[in-house]
Amino acid sequence: MISPEKTPVSESRFSRIKTVPLGAATLLFVSGITARENAPYDVAKQTEIIFARMGELLAKHGAALADVVKIGVFLTDMREYDQYNAVRNRIFADVSSPPASTAVEAKLGRPALRIEIEAVAIVKAGT
Repeated sequence: MISPEKTPVSESRFSRIKTVPLGAATLLFVSGITARENAPYDVAKQTEIIFARMGELLAKHGAALADVVKIGVFLTDMREYDQYNAVRNRIFADVSSPPASTAVEAKLGRPALRIEIEAVAIVKAGT
């Protein structure tokens, strides 16, 4: 698995994750993540790669996938939604309140990319 430090740098200027301290908690805005160079032409496998990368990135900021409160999903073909959904449901199976979610069909930057996922997480101070 590629760690966030080894994730290729985009030509665009943006933060992979942006933290917003709110006193008793911190909001974490995670930019859209793709499977990039590891992209098998399979939505389920790409989803696994993306959530693994997202988990690693959140961990560097004291959070975990269980802290995600909102997910935005961009699929190149909505007919593949069920494949994504099966992985997401498994990953968030032990979370008492699963994240809110939006899924839209979109054209992504490279033909091999089937899915991109962004997220918002919240971490309470002292956790």
